[in-house]
Amino acid sequence: VNTVDYDDFEAISQLRKKYNFWWHIDAAFGGFAVLSLEHGHLLKGWEHADSITIDGHKWLNVPYESAFFFVKEKHKLIQVETFQNSNAPYLGDPLDNFNYLNFLPENSRRFKALAAWFTLKAYGKEGYKEIISRNIKQAQKLGSFIENSKDFELLAPVRLNTVCFTLKDVRDKAEVENFLSRLNDTGKVFMTPTIFNGRSGIRAALVNWRTTDEDVSLVQDLMQTAINKTVQ
Repeated sequence: VNTVDYDDFEAISQLRKKYNFWWHIDAAFGGFAVLSLEHGHLLKGWEHADSITIDGHKWLNVPYESAFFFVKEKHKLIQVETFQNSNAPYLGDPLDNFNYLNFLPENSRRFKALAAWFTLKAYGKEGYKEIISRNIKQAQKLGSFIENSKDFELLAPVRLNTVCFTLKDVRDKAEVENFLSRLNDTGKVFMTPTIFNGRSGIRAALVNWRTTDEDVSLVQDLMQTAINKTVQ
């Protein structure tokens, strides 16, 4: 989540041939990279996993608490046994009266899928290809600004849409937090604090369909203003 790093899925697939283990992939927003021509290779082999989760409330731009939970068809009996309410005989056998509701941890839930359905209908595959490609390029633009700055440094390479960085030559957590507070207090940008390899850092994740290149330029200006006030 800090860096959108990827494991070697093809290598893990080979390990599965020798060892018996459940393979789960947390593809929070990394899974959406499958729509990117330049980054789709990062997911090569992920279809062999036993289960995958992807957060709709990230790159799908729907309200918080929306996610997809994929499980291999061959595991459906385990899934039902794990999630069904064993103390509610009135529900009957979930396999006799099949409903996807009985295949999830929540036995009662609101209609979360509606927002996801609407946005998929509105933008479709091609629409999300464009959004994802644009956000990745914007993250790269922000990353380049940080790489060429005398005040900031990247904590990890910009692999997709997340930029993980900190203040250059600064180890004081309070100083990093002071800068972040100044930046977020502008009300025009919101980044989150993080820790990466023991260093206090800042995480910027670009997922919003409305973010423009001009917005990224504005953020860079705000960062420079905030750092100038921080070091005074």
